[in-house]
Amino acid sequence: MTYENDLIVKIAWQYYIEGLTQNQISESLNLSRMKVIKYLEIAKTNNVIQFKINLENMDNLNLQNRIKEKYNLKDVYIVPASDQKKVESLPIAAAQYIEDRITSDTMISIGYGEAVSKTMGHLRISTKYKVTFVSLSGGVKFYMPTAIDTRSDYYTNPNYNHYIVPAPLIVSSKDIADHLLAEMPVKKILAMIPYSNITVIGIGALNDQATLVKEGYLNTNDFEILKTRGAVGDLLSQFYDINGEILDLDFHKKLISTEIDVLKSLNNVIAVAGGIEKKTAIIGALKGGYIDVLITDELVAQTLV
Repeated sequence: MTYENDLIVKIAWQYYIEGLTQNQISESLNLSRMKVIKYLEIAKTNNVIQFKINLENMDNLNLQNRIKEKYNLKDVYIVPASDQKKVESLPIAAAQYIEDRITSDTMISIGYGEAVSKTMGHLRISTKYKVTFVSLSGGVKFYMPTAIDTRSDYYTNPNYNHYIVPAPLIVSSKDIADHLLAEMPVKKILAMIPYSNITVIGIGALNDQATLVKEGYLNTNDFEILKTRGAVGDLLSQFYDINGEILDLDFHKKLISTEIDVLKSLNNVIAVAGGIEKKTAIIGALKGGYIDVLITDELVAQTLV
């Protein structure tokens, strides 16, 4: 550890653990107060200090219980409503929820899309645990590090093993999909999924912010057609109606993905989804019984009952 890094840790310890003021720290270490403030900011940026908020202490226990009872869920984790950084607050909460439930030799299967990718990017798991990550579908991009999250444990922890389906998410025909799913490297990884201890997925809505639209697989016109068929959302790129019934679509036959019936059979399926625009998609997924744990925001939670 360099002198500067040692100083940053010492300042963070004195400020957050010992409860010293910034002025007291500057006097004890013979530093300017501005330098103390600067080093505290570096400590937060470099994850020397990490914050966890116990959301279970929020005054929403009654709401949680009503949602759990209505949709037969194991757990509900409600993130406070906020106009700022909505995109990041759910993945951060999801990462903390997962961290608290990791034990040695845990296998986590992970879905497709931004919500899951961001959740993985926020994971901070003790190095004493060995964790295996298995992708539920093709679409390699969402399981690879980005410039934002290369500091994440998910990409740097040597105790992690990654098994990523070596295929695109969607191919041009059912025949190609069938051949790829029959290839041994793909079969071996998909065969691991039923042994997962935890499964993390997102819930897709039918709007122009959907990952499938952003990635160019579908467009808003396709979504309008799907809506006429009764679609309200998707799980692992498989579309369902408001009651959670999977639609019979040729599109599904071109997917390199875990089938929805397999997802339904897994234990501890955690869905990370929020925003009023996803309300009907979330309700359909809940009614279908695909989810064990829902991590959502306060505004959506209030509409679910």
